[in-house]
Amino acid sequence: MRVGESPGTDFVRYLIWIAFSIATLMLKNNAANQKGFNMPMVIAFFAVGLITLFLMIRKYIREERSFSDTADGFVYSLVSNIGLVSLMIVMVCLLRIMISYLQVTGKLPSFANDDVLSSDQNVFLFNMVANVFIVAIQQQLVQTGFFFNYFFRKTSAYSAVMGIILSGIIAGLISLPGSLLQFLMMMALGWCYALTYLYTKDEKMAIFVAMVSAAVGTIII
Repeated sequence: MRVGESPGTDFVRYLIWIAFSIATLMLKNNAANQKGFNMPMVIAFFAVGLITLFLMIRKYIREERSFSDTADGFVYSLVSNIGLVSLMIVMVCLLRIMISYLQVTGKLPSFANDDVLSSDQNVFLFNMVANVFIVAIQQQLVQTGFFFNYFFRKTSAYSAVMGIILSGIIAGLISLPGSLLQFLMMMALGWCYALTYLYTKDEKMAIFVAMVSAAVGTIII
């Protein structure tokens, strides 16, 4: 359990983390188009994304030290929770693949703000690096790490259920969805990440599942 600060301080701080993640995603969405890169936007994305990610990770690590149940190392935690983590990876990948298949077959519309398709292979590589190593980590810190740390500290069934539901809603919103369908998909993915976090009590596991999900999502676009 974290040694919490005042609710007002936590809320303001949380709004800052949300602003960081949204600003980074907006820069990333405008950094590439079908013709290639918008270099000023690419530079701005990496500058803002890396700086804000560093600040978020540093703050989360400092806050984690005030927990009585500090998380184990990555490998130990992964091995200890391999069943649940594997299940969550399968679920998020199947959801992304199913949605992509329905879009390809014309049964569902394409998402308006998906990563752009380009003949430039560097655009794909940029999207992969940006989505997996910057955007996914930032969004996980917002929708699971800081979220449960600040607002759902109690260990109870009610707190867990409400936390998962609200975490999923936040996941859908901070992805800047271009349609209701995209919001629902990101919300469902958010529920999987939140469940991973609560079950493992380790933010690294939620981030790992989200990174795999982001990689699959980038590949199948």
